[in-house]
Amino acid sequence: MQDEALIFPLSWSGTQYVVFEGKPGTRYQIPFNLRKLQPLLPMKPSAKTSKKASLLVKMKHGSLKQSVSTSLNASRSSLSALSLEEWTFKTKAAATQAKRYLERSAAVDYVEHTQTVRTAKDMYRPYQWSLQNTGQRKGKVGADIQYAAALKRLAGKTLQPTLVAVVDTGINSTYADFAGRVRTDLGYDFIRGKTSVTDPDGHGSHVAGIIAANSDNLYGIQGINPAASLIPIRVLDANGQGSTSDVARGILHAVKKGARVINLSLEMDEKSRAIEDAIAYADQKKVLVVAASGNDGAKTISYPARYAHVLSVGATDRKDVRASFSNRGKGLDLVAPGVEIPSYIGDGELAYSSGTSMAAPHVAAVASLLMSLKPSLSPSATEKLLKSSARDLGTKGYDTSYGYGRLDVNRAVSLVK
Repeated sequence: MQDEALIFPLSWSGTQYVVFEGKPGTRYQIPFNLRKLQPLLPMKPSAKTSKKASLLVKMKHGSLKQSVSTSLNASRSSLSALSLEEWTFKTKAAATQAKRYLERSAAVDYVEHTQTVRTAKDMYRPYQWSLQNTGQRKGKVGADIQYAAALKRLAGKTLQPTLVAVVDTGINSTYADFAGRVRTDLGYDFIRGKTSVTDPDGHGSHVAGIIAANSDNLYGIQGINPAASLIPIRVLDANGQGSTSDVARGILHAVKKGARVINLSLEMDEKSRAIEDAIAYADQKKVLVVAASGNDGAKTISYPARYAHVLSVGATDRKDVRASFSNRGKGLDLVAPGVEIPSYIGDGELAYSSGTSMAAPHVAAVASLLMSLKPSLSPSATEKLLKSSARDLGTKGYDTSYGYGRLDVNRAVSLVK
């Protein structure tokens, strides 16, 4: 006999639920005065994604004849800046068979399956401390990015607008705290194939708020860079999942639209040369790419944070200690606050979330702030400033748990000449 679940909507801020599970016919002691009851019998598994499968194919020279993909029953689309094509098949078996065939072609540089990319599995907690830690909730005084001191240092200085691309689940640009901060004219939704970008998941909006929510408006939270403009690029669906091909397209779109910093608060299980090529392309075009190290508590950082030309970011808690979920290892560059960080979610309300997804936009925001202060700063110079100004934690000097240290915006700003 299948289990049943009774879901009880609760009437407080946001959409919250209490779920009781058990065998059909079980009596439940309900500790709430509830007006409505919505039983679901039985619980159904979540809908599966499309059975279609695709390959990312890079040619050594030019392109294979159209007849080749036709004979393999594949549709083709191009990522021309990378000399890359996506071949889509009706089944995974057909894609696998085609991959074996293409790998034998002298005209093919590489071929790989399109992977699923996802947001990190972020946890929610009701605390705020990353911009100014006063020791609240048993935190450590000063275990923050030193933002209050940085604001004093920046007083009277002119900050130039800087474009930051959020390659994620989208951004809900209608929120009052995002007014004038989201360049909807530059964005694109690769999930729906539309120029108008939404965010049914909320993850991208949470990232965006950390970077550039309006300040001093008596509303909501304060973003880190008051001069940042956000390019909303949606590559992940309402479940926080997407494809490597769309992430590569999103990176290329960000470069094309003039982003100086790209934030990638996403992770995947295996290496994708297509995304690696897209990141290398961004680096060639003088765009800084910042990525989350991953939330598995692993001793290796996730892709795409592991690639060259990526500033990889792990998470710390309010005591200046690496978060237990934060991936560490060779290639980790910096850490930043990533536990119980407040920002906006899909319904326009504030929520507290934990994860390296929250740490990365702290670094992306500060990187863009340095560029706003000195527009001539190159990505490599910006990265050098961030590393040299970081607060050393853990073993003295560089280590694989904290990288070069915890982000310190005040010290970074002080080094800009």
